[in-house]
Amino acid sequence: IDEYIYCDPLGMSQEDPTIVVTPVDSRTFTGGAGIVAGHVASLGASSRYISVTGDDETASKSEKSLAGFGVDAALIRDSSRPTILKQRFRASNKTLLRVSHLRAHDIGEEFISSVMEQFHKLLPKTDLVIFSDFNYGCLPQALVDSITQICRERGIPFVADSQASSQVGDVSRYVGATMISATEREVRLAVNDFKSGLQNVANRLLEKSQAKTLIVKLGAEGLLVISPTPEFTTDSLKAMNSNPVDVAGAGDAFLSASSLALAAGASIWEASYLGSIAASIQVSRIGNVPLQKELILRELANRRQAAR
Repeated sequence: IDEYIYCDPLGMSQEDPTIVVTPVDSRTFTGGAGIVAGHVASLGASSRYISVTGDDETASKSEKSLAGFGVDAALIRDSSRPTILKQRFRASNKTLLRVSHLRAHDIGEEFISSVMEQFHKLLPKTDLVIFSDFNYGCLPQALVDSITQICRERGIPFVADSQASSQVGDVSRYVGATMISATEREVRLAVNDFKSGLQNVANRLLEKSQAKTLIVKLGAEGLLVISPTPEFTTDSLKAMNSNPVDVAGAGDAFLSASSLALAAGASIWEASYLGSIAASIQVSRIGNVPLQKELILRELANRRQAAR
């Protein structure tokens, strides 16, 4: 759950150099991998979501929210951790502080078995698997290996985004992915190289992960699309929103729209364009709200008209 706490600034403390604010309002949104499932459902796919939550009231609220999005959610309760709550304290349309309530230890064998049980139930009607990995212990390597092996054996495409903003992850562990979506920092973390040129480390990540395509997200600079067709092919897209209101959730929107486009038969270039449109819509508003097909179609029509 993402909670936005809106504050009025009161000034600077006279006792120590601290900004003082008073909270005046708050809003909550479904975040994390949950909003990816919400985007997928809202864009027209049958969305089935497996995750691990705490055994608490926040998990119940999450379940209700996901059902409202049209997501068939299997939330496995783990009393050893709270359901993740991320708070953002904002004033004058800027985020002052983020506070995350979580436990990041790996889930145990019993929970791995529960996830696999749910996954096997969904397999007969599964056309695409999306790993939205925030590296908080829900996807230990043994579980990732089991699911990706099944996907490869059955020819089910899978895509992965392994976030490493305030945490550490390794997106290369999703071996054989149809698409990997990662920031430059996440690419460099995966190959442990923070000095070489971006093209070089991106190529090494593709080789290490055996992924078909790599999307490198560059924030305000847009993205790079790298696909190892007979020889490495690289192209770029500029960011489609130069005045974002809230950048949180941009990568989730991109992942959802581009993955569905690939599953529907689009090329990686078409999928990246649609994903970029989705991300531009997401950052134009506060908080995570499921994408609407109508908004994407309208934006495409506007861009077509502007190009004439």
